[in-house]
Amino acid sequence: MISYNMTQPDIEKMNPDTAILPFGSLEQHGAHLPVSTDCITTEAFANRLASQMNAFQIPTIPISNCREHMGKMGSVWMNPDTFYNVVLDICGSLKEQGFKKVVILQGHGGIFVLTPAVRQLNATLNPDLMVCVVQYYDYLDAYKQAGIIESDECLHADELETSVVMHLRGDLVKTDKIVDHVPDVARPYLSYGSIFCACPDGVWGMPSLASAEKGKKILEMGTTLMVKSANAAFEYMENKKPVGYSKF
Repeated sequence: MISYNMTQPDIEKMNPDTAILPFGSLEQHGAHLPVSTDCITTEAFANRLASQMNAFQIPTIPISNCREHMGKMGSVWMNPDTFYNVVLDICGSLKEQGFKKVVILQGHGGIFVLTPAVRQLNATLNPDLMVCVVQYYDYLDAYKQAGIIESDECLHADELETSVVMHLRGDLVKTDKIVDHVPDVARPYLSYGSIFCACPDGVWGMPSLASAEKGKKILEMGTTLMVKSANAAFEYMENKKPVGYSKF
């Protein structure tokens, strides 16, 4: 059972020391995927992470930072400073009730403010609370080496993301609307203009190569790799020694 559907006494009986904090995003994903794509994929990964790590799972938070998708209706965001404080407040509430570890599942690649937020939390709360970030997009090379994905360009509404949604909610994928697009600029250019300046259809990658079978494999492999990454980060924080006045 998903832990946020449990009663409070049952959660106390479970007595987890780890919480999974998933962040999605409500944003355009071209004409073939729903704006809820990041929430659908993030929730599925979070379910599996929580199960494998015996962790308390927080429901996927659907709003984060996505100003790179400005220009067409359907994308909703909060400002980076607001999001920064949301992360600090949620982690603070988890610490107060006894959680020792928080795994932030980053379901949208554009939440760049997560890095300073996590550094601030660990710098001020270690060793009482340890926080790490995992993201299934971090393992593109591994998926490719495993023969799961074919394209070299995976950034948004692409082969990877489309495959996972095809597996989870194939009924929401409009396959007849799929278009491929690889722009002639690199990802940092999303700081200089919206995605539509580089990709008129809002797609950055090759979703025509996607399949539900690939999505199932990505979900399984991505979960395994994220659990491994989270455990390695916590082990590092548990084993590090204080330096001078600092426990960070």
